Amino acid sequence: MTEQLAELAKENQSLRHRIEELEQTCSDLDIALATSIEHGDMIEASLYAANAKLRVEVRDRVVAERRLSHVLGAVRQQKTDLELLVETITEHSDAIDTQWLRRYAVAETLSRVDPLTGLFNRREIDERLDAEWRRCARAARPIALVMADIDHFKGYNDSYGHAQGDEALKQVAELLRCVCHRTADSVARMGGEEFLLLLPDTDLEGARAIAEALRQAVWDAGIPYADADDGRVTLSLGVAAMTPERDGDWADLLSLADNLLYLAKRDGRNAIKLPDDLQSN
Repeated sequence: MTEQLAELAKENQSLRHRIEELEQTCSDLDIALATSIEHGDMIEASLYAANAKLRVEVRDRVVAERRLSHVLGAVRQQKTDLELLVETITEHSDAIDTQWLRRYAVAETLSRVDPLTGLFNRREIDERLDAEWRRCARAARPIALVMADIDHFKGYNDSYGHAQGDEALKQVAELLRCVCHRTADSVARMGGEEFLLLLPDTDLEGARAIAEALRQAVWDAGIPYADADDGRVTLSLGVAAMTPERDGDWADLLSLADNLLYLAKRDGRNAIKLPDDLQSN
């Protein structure tokens, strides 16, 4: 009997412990339920925000993938075009080279020629003067320059207009070209109405003769200029020559010719001035 009571007491204690566990579980569930109810709106809002953000990321990814697809398509097309271009160039390289060289030669020529008169420009005459100066220095040969300027040309333009002025420039340029017979001689338009003759292997007397022939040719052409004293276009010229030194500078010769031209214009125009004329002034 005692053993039975003890067994019942033990079972009773076990049941009481189980009841306490169930009561604790029930309490925890009540707390969890209360918490869920209390924070349900916040949780729902967070889930909605996370879902919206995910939708934006998915949309952006789709857009980016489409753009990338377009770029890749363009790159593939450019690659195809480039391959065709390379193939064409390889196939027709000789013809392309010839055309390119021809166009380059034309462009190079135009860059060295005055477009109005067809004479050399300042760039070309400077290079030719430098080369001839060095050559004459090595050979101990003289080199001469004739600087020429159309007299009262600004007034001519004012009276007849720039179109007629351009025609006068072209006429004088053609006379300059005709006076220079030798292949080595060069004629350039320095700018405006000013011209330069480069005469290698020519002494002062030879250059003076060419300058006089040019002055006379312009006079004989009789280009009308009503406001001029002589009723026609005339030319003033400065003539300089020297045998270059190896360490000399052709700029000195050019400056001398320019100073002599200034002197010719100052002393009445339609004239030629030589270095001796500087000493008498």
